[in-house]
Amino acid sequence: MNLNNLQTLDDFRLFAKKKLPKMVFGYIDGGAGDGLALKRNIQSFKKLLLQPKTLLNVKNRSFSKRINDQTFDYPFGIAPMGLCNVSNPNADTMLAQAAKKLNIPFCVSTASSTSIEDIYKIASNNVWFQLYMGSSVESTMKLVERVEKVGIKNLVISVDVPAPGYRPRELRDGFTAPFTFGIKQILDCAFHPSWSLPYLFYGKPKFANNEGLSNKGKNFFERNSGTRLIPDLDFLKKLRNNWSGNLYVKGITSLEDAYHSINCGCTGIYISNHGGRQLESVPSTLDLLKMIRRKIGKKYPILFDSGVRTGEDIIKAYSLGADFVFLGRPFLFASALGQKQYIIHLIKLLGKQIDSALAQVGQTSIENLNKSVLFEKDINFYKDI
Repeated sequence: MNLNNLQTLDDFRLFAKKKLPKMVFGYIDGGAGDGLALKRNIQSFKKLLLQPKTLLNVKNRSFSKRINDQTFDYPFGIAPMGLCNVSNPNADTMLAQAAKKLNIPFCVSTASSTSIEDIYKIASNNVWFQLYMGSSVESTMKLVERVEKVGIKNLVISVDVPAPGYRPRELRDGFTAPFTFGIKQILDCAFHPSWSLPYLFYGKPKFANNEGLSNKGKNFFERNSGTRLIPDLDFLKKLRNNWSGNLYVKGITSLEDAYHSINCGCTGIYISNHGGRQLESVPSTLDLLKMIRRKIGKKYPILFDSGVRTGEDIIKAYSLGADFVFLGRPFLFASALGQKQYIIHLIKLLGKQIDSALAQVGQTSIENLNKSVLFEKDINFYKDI
């Protein structure tokens, strides 16, 4: 494929849609209910406008970003996503290679298809880890010990899945993880041979981090089995006491939960509504970022994802107080195209968009962004930040 045909993140989505079976594309692309939360996330970015400024010297621009005493060459990272290898049997590996090559963080999920040890061998200090509770507290803490032994310094615990989100699109298409196949799914795969044939060699994607963590015959992690425990404040305190590195709480959508995380001594919070995949009526993450940042002040670190689709979106998130931004779905669409070069192209494309937008709003550094880059009516709306 000619890389010149991929000029927006939606281009990646459209090409991935052609290549992926309907059930796989629907799993990646879909959200809770009718997808209104997913659309709300995206629309909130589109409604927020930037203010161009001229007659300024913006020749020497930099979009590198420092977080946790580490400087990344791009001001965004790869958000944690389970079963990335449903998009391509080598997706985890390609994402790790691209993250290392272009120096961005890759937050690997508990539900990854490749073990955390193998991914760390590829991307080392660029690897973060996202934790789900498993079938027991003991096995969960064993996984945390594994992560620490590997050498990872940044841990993100997801707290926004007390129950699986209701996703009718997945139910209609018959998507399950691991895959199960009826006639409908077999035909779906047969009409997408460029996706399905490699799995004859690699096998079905699995939860690679389950190894050695079974509890009384139960797998440590299963997607919809109901065996996973739900993290509460007691577990968060236990985790904070046993994890010496940076600890972020992901899935924060309320001020109350933000304060709980702060009071537990966590490094920061991670504002996310799971890409609109858990609750259809949840507020947009951009509105949540504005509200929570205003209330907790400027010093407490905030990570952010959900709804980011352009470099300008990334600038908007920083202008409202994010300390680092992550993207999810676009990286799976890039992975679906089959080669690492497409992921690298996506990262560079976002970098070009950010660089151009910085110049347009009269800024030379991501580090200096604030509400001054917003259009005046939006500044008035966000004047209490």
